[in-house]
Amino acid sequence: MAALSVVRYDDFTGGLNLRADQFQLARNESPDMLNVEIDPRGGVFSRGGMHRLNTTAVSGTWAPQRLYTFYGNAPRVMLTNSTNIYWSSGGDFTKLEYSSGNPIVASSSHGVCAHQWGDTLYMVTGAATGQVAYKWKTTDTYATALTGNGPVWQPYNNPVGGYMPRAEHVFVFANKVWVANTYEDGVAHPNRIRWSHEGLPEDWMEDDYFDFNGGGEGITGMAVVAGQMVVFKQNAIYLIIGNSSDNFQTVELSTRLGCSNHHSMAQAEDGVYFYSQPEGLFFYDGTKILDVFEPLRPLVDEGQLSTSSTEPYSVSFIGRRVWLSLPYDLDGTAIKPTVSFVYDPSISQGGAYTKFATHDGYGVIGGIDFTDGNNANYRLAIHPTQAYVLKVDLFGEEQDNIDGTPASFDSYYRTGWVDGNGYAAKKMFRRPDIVFKQVDTQRIVSVKVYQNYEEASGSERKQFDVTLAAAGVGMYWGIGQWGDGLWGTASEGVTVESGRNLGLARSVQLLFTGPSDGSWGIDSITYKYNNRKVSG
Repeated sequence: MAALSVVRYDDFTGGLNLRADQFQLARNESPDMLNVEIDPRGGVFSRGGMHRLNTTAVSGTWAPQRLYTFYGNAPRVMLTNSTNIYWSSGGDFTKLEYSSGNPIVASSSHGVCAHQWGDTLYMVTGAATGQVAYKWKTTDTYATALTGNGPVWQPYNNPVGGYMPRAEHVFVFANKVWVANTYEDGVAHPNRIRWSHEGLPEDWMEDDYFDFNGGGEGITGMAVVAGQMVVFKQNAIYLIIGNSSDNFQTVELSTRLGCSNHHSMAQAEDGVYFYSQPEGLFFYDGTKILDVFEPLRPLVDEGQLSTSSTEPYSVSFIGRRVWLSLPYDLDGTAIKPTVSFVYDPSISQGGAYTKFATHDGYGVIGGIDFTDGNNANYRLAIHPTQAYVLKVDLFGEEQDNIDGTPASFDSYYRTGWVDGNGYAAKKMFRRPDIVFKQVDTQRIVSVKVYQNYEEASGSERKQFDVTLAAAGVGMYWGIGQWGDGLWGTASEGVTVESGRNLGLARSVQLLFTGPSDGSWGIDSITYKYNNRKVSG
């Protein structure tokens, strides 16, 4: 009998790679996973729960857009929903009004756009006729309308304040407020971006603007990277460099890539992530544009995104990770995002993806990081169909709770193919040793075994369950000379379990499905096999 060969897999940091050709997958990559996190030190484990921030559903028709942070005199979460904007201090949401019974109303397809200046939030509601910009402080009961009719331009030497042009987008850069895709003096200027006076966000000079006519009709959004204003259009990207009206310059960054929607870009500390249709997700770091979509490109190349969806692709930066929510649907019938592909740039050399979905099968949208008045940090995102904002990455929670009812979510991890560095020869794969993370109550992990590069649904050759026993509490000291109490910490342990024989095959692949009622994780898999002779 041939000698027993042993190979150990304990690096899973390659993450999700959707390439159909298994031979192009790296050893630490996976062709499919759901609701599992990648441990940068190795291993995978089930994601944290998602729980609602607001216990009362947001009123009105639910057509959510995105979240904003507003750290004025008190911290607030701002939620744009269809035509209105709401605020929350960390609980239920209140509709923002400009007078009693009169809420702020937007005409823009992406809802109200908002940005903070000092202790004031400036908001634009669209470039259509009749739209008005507003400002609001957390100490004010109502928002204040800003005059955009005309508009009345202000000279540098004697500005009076109280003005802001009608626009689709607003941003703060170089000690000025900027608006883009404007409506001025009865004329729409979709390709125009203009800036306020230095340090005066409510005063505007008539000649302070740029028009970007290339790349399609309409500016779609703005970001700031390394002291540059990044201006997005559908098929072009421009830069504005400088710090005053006297030295602003424009640079054309790309005539091929762009960003189709206000929700398809996310500001990070070191750059901006954006989705260019149909090329995918990219990152601009101030010097170059990086393609970070390569592992997911089959979504586009093989038509795996629903053609029925009219929702903009959502790009969020939450917890130092990018959440890209897409209508991933092989049938082409999804009308809302079905998953969030979560990209962690800190894992491995080029970052790594995993895939999340809520327990009811949706990807979350419009997310932010938020710190409340008690200095509690939250990672927030919006459920696309239920009127709740969700706290995500709750690693101490093992279930989702979106509408007040705890619910389990599916989680699984599929390994790459293991062929002992030789796919031609058959091997007798023995019982693998699997290192599982310890659990506090007994749980069962289901394992399906696939052979010979056949991974279609229902083609598994074997299936077995691994029962994880409840682990005892360790590293605690009880009552001692320092008084009553528990001293030390209970560190996470592991347990080594043996599976069943995987069978005679050229290659094997394992699909781990976690329990529906609790967390689980894998740190390492050791495969054991005997090589058979290669027939001529």
